[in-house]
Amino acid sequence: MATQWTANVSAGQILTAAKLQEIGAVWETWTPVLTASITNPTLGTGGSTGGRYARVNKTVFGNAFIVFGTSGTNPGNGFYFCSLPIAAQSNTWPMGGGWILDSSASLERHIEITPDTVNRVGLWIDNSTNFALSSGNPWPWGASDQIRFSFCYEAA
Repeated sequence: MATQWTANVSAGQILTAAKLQEIGAVWETWTPVLTASITNPTLGTGGSTGGRYARVNKTVFGNAFIVFGTSGTNPGNGFYFCSLPIAAQSNTWPMGGGWILDSSASLERHIEITPDTVNRVGLWIDNSTNFALSSGNPWPWGASDQIRFSFCYEAA
């Protein structure tokens, strides 16, 4: 769990406005993991994932990115999911949003982040035939394609 307070406040201390502004969650880094329902994708050479999150009491908020590499990529097979930095309370719906990028065609789509289990989220797009982001939806994933999103949810 992330360290929650950074203001070095001690019992009995008078809190000034300046001291109150120092109180806040420490942002932590984490490595999101992209998985699929059948076969996990391979990000390939130059692929990367990363994210940052903070926890204040039971509220977790942050962002994540997943970028396919320039060679050796494989979209895997099935619906896509992404891990969470801290387990979520079940029924925290929806959790956030973001966008996806098809680098070769310069196409973007907005996505919604919703819970799948307490440890991962499903990624959903606005598409008239199939809403779940997957290895072939809304396009075949390949070199330099991206998934980026922000989230906010209640921790378990």
